Amino acid sequence: MFDAERYREEVLDPARKNGNTPPADLLLRYAVDPARPPRGDAFDEHVTAVFKYWQQLGTQRRVYQKIVEALNAAHQKLKESDRLSAEHFLAERKRVVQETGQALDEIVKELSSDPVVAASALAVAAAPLGGAAVEAKLRELLARRRIRVVDELWPLPDGPPAKGRAVQRSVRTLGLPLSLHVLSDDRADLSFTLRSGLRVGGRPLTVADLDRVRARVERRKQDDRKTATDDLLTNLSTALRDGSLAPLVLWELTEAVRPAAGLGKVRVVAREATRLGLQREEAEDFALAVLNRGAITPVQRDVAGEIDELLGLGALRAAERLLLSLPANQDDGVRERVRAAAQRVDDLAARAQREIAADRAEEAAELLTAAVREAADDTDLAGRLRMLAPPSVPAVRAGTAAGDRVAISWTPSPARTGGLTYQVVRTRQRPAGSARDGEVIGRTDGNELADTKAPAGDDLHYTVFATRSEGVWSPGATAGPVSLLPEVTDVSAVADESSVRVTWTSRGDATGFTVLREPGATPVRAGRGGFADEELTPGVEYRYLIRVNYPAPSAGVTVTATPQAAPTEVPDLAVEPLPGQDPGRLRLAWTLPASGDVTLRSAAHRPRWSRGTEVSGAELASYGKEVLGRRDPAANRRAALVLPMPAGRIFVTAFSVGGGRAIVGPTVAVTNIGAVTDLRARRVGPVVRLSWAWPEDVSLVRVRWWPEDGSPERAEQLDCWLRSYRDDGGLQITTGVRAVRISVATVSRDGEGETTGRPVGVRVGGSGVPVNYRFTQAGVFRKTTRLELSADQECPLPDLVVVQSPGRVVPLRPDQGTPVARIPAQRLEPGRPLTVEVPVQSARGPYRLGCFVDDHTGGASDVVLKGIPGGG
Repeated sequence: MFDAERYREEVLDPARKNGNTPPADLLLRYAVDPARPPRGDAFDEHVTAVFKYWQQLGTQRRVYQKIVEALNAAHQKLKESDRLSAEHFLAERKRVVQETGQALDEIVKELSSDPVVAASALAVAAAPLGGAAVEAKLRELLARRRIRVVDELWPLPDGPPAKGRAVQRSVRTLGLPLSLHVLSDDRADLSFTLRSGLRVGGRPLTVADLDRVRARVERRKQDDRKTATDDLLTNLSTALRDGSLAPLVLWELTEAVRPAAGLGKVRVVAREATRLGLQREEAEDFALAVLNRGAITPVQRDVAGEIDELLGLGALRAAERLLLSLPANQDDGVRERVRAAAQRVDDLAARAQREIAADRAEEAAELLTAAVREAADDTDLAGRLRMLAPPSVPAVRAGTAAGDRVAISWTPSPARTGGLTYQVVRTRQRPAGSARDGEVIGRTDGNELADTKAPAGDDLHYTVFATRSEGVWSPGATAGPVSLLPEVTDVSAVADESSVRVTWTSRGDATGFTVLREPGATPVRAGRGGFADEELTPGVEYRYLIRVNYPAPSAGVTVTATPQAAPTEVPDLAVEPLPGQDPGRLRLAWTLPASGDVTLRSAAHRPRWSRGTEVSGAELASYGKEVLGRRDPAANRRAALVLPMPAGRIFVTAFSVGGGRAIVGPTVAVTNIGAVTDLRARRVGPVVRLSWAWPEDVSLVRVRWWPEDGSPERAEQLDCWLRSYRDDGGLQITTGVRAVRISVATVSRDGEGETTGRPVGVRVGGSGVPVNYRFTQAGVFRKTTRLELSADQECPLPDLVVVQSPGRVVPLRPDQGTPVARIPAQRLEPGRPLTVEVPVQSARGPYRLGCFVDDHTGGASDVVLKGIPGGG
């Protein structure tokens, strides 16, 4: 997202101050993120947006015209050479970074000879390499070498201050390096600072310090040295009192290091200043200032640009004042622009005065608003506008919202100007007469407020006033009366075997509560916090209408509760195969308890309670989270829940809940481990042989089977290890001759116990009803082959396939021949054979025909085919 304001401050402003030179880094110039540059159409759209912003800025802000002209010229050059692409920008960034790095190394090497560097020198060095960004990098590199950058050079005096020459004569007579050395006989002990005021030995110099020196000198005999010392102390005391002592000492210091400055080395000058007593770090700053004295040419102030910027900001009066300092070579029409703006403001003010005289206040406000837009710093215009009251709002609406507050909204005032503020006042029994007549609800520049502290049970009026400034209000507009009758909140109902307890939260100004129980419209006695209703019939749903009296009654809220018998434990909980073998979901099934509602909760660990433990509602809520999913309809007191397969491992526990209590039930562990695939089952009489593909890192599965018309809770089960499966070439189980359902679930065991993965299921038909078949030839020359199927009892005939194989070997499986006919599933009735024509393929030699169940799932059929293969 292109942040125009940030781009202007961080890219365009430094470029403008750098002689209106566009940044060399194209990514920076076009505000492209180097980490995620847009490509294709997105890149073109971004570049177009930046280009349009240049044009907009150059038109609206005169101070940016020159940099925009430079950017446009560079943009056109890139466009003509077909280099407006992300690829070119990135390549150019790489080249610029490489060249800039080499240049930075050379600059740092040159600047490292001194302990301090002037920021102006960095700006000059960085300007041709990219401006502010390169300057910041230079600062970082110099900081690593412990070289300080001085942003503001120490201003040095241009000439001797008052008493300067007299002090210098006394100092020379006494043979002192500086006047301050008069304070100490031992020059090595003197240390002072000047940058933040004169301090000697770490504290400010006082007249008392000079008087102590004077007292010491008084004991000497009168001679030229004593006279010179008296004159020096007198001049220093005078300078200390009038605040000119620090500039005086700074001038002395500048004159004293002049010979050292001739060598042009910061270290040499700093060492001399330190020898004279100046603290070391200040000595470095001082030396830098001495050597750069007169070397930096001050940047000419762009007064015309500043005036245009003030005009754009609506500060006409400030622009008029700055016009007095406009150099003649910067006019470029700016004087005429200021004069024209002033004339427009004067005309608008005069027209507004005429409208006020004609009692057309809103028309006057519109004219004054236009004038203030150009001269926002004209306090007289702003004051005249504030004194004009806006029109009142046309309509106000008030009504209760959420039961405990009053919502007030209104149609905005038809004022012709913006900047309005609205104040809402609440009164009882009558509308407010003024903006201060009543309880102030709040202020806003919008058109709605909410009264969250409205008293209940009173007739309330809400009046809205509009203003442009404090104290000047429009006539009020009122809505009401409104009566607030809040309901009870935080209602909670808990039922046990024969009673219901209801609690709530109510307002302190409620005078009473009325509760009616249905069925029967029976009154129930209630207190401020709720009620208890005893001796109720279990299994009956009761409805309670709760009204609050203020003393007028509220509309009321209804809560329902059903007394229930104590819950009993959920008998079982299991993970069952999901119809359709959906790998993304699993099915949890359980037997319904004798009483209580079942809720499932999951957690990363087993519950701390054992099965059959009674826990409170708070304890139940603290364990894991409720398992949500699609509940299958209950059948034969079995219920099930289908939910997404969880990530990782979870423990699911069934709880029986009722009457405010919960009973802990069974827990199953579910792990998102891989399930078996390609499950196949083949029946041979009462025996079923199973095979499947094992998932990686799984070595144990649990096989469960139960009659198709039976319940999974009575299933038989068998654990099968991978090694045994491989040794036996699969798994063989004895199921009997009836149709059964089989599930195979992967099992994982660890220190927490064992968990099962998603089970995969398959249906295996029974031993089957005998179905006889035979192939016959009919027609001319017996060239038509037919298949005849018959049975002694009614049965569902599965999909069949007839295959043809060459030679005299009879096919024993469907894959030992070529399918030549398929018979769809249908019912076969006794005494009514099914005849199907078989389109035999042409063959030069003998062939054989076989009929088989067409079952691609590998499951057994409910029929057994018996017959004689055909052929020719």
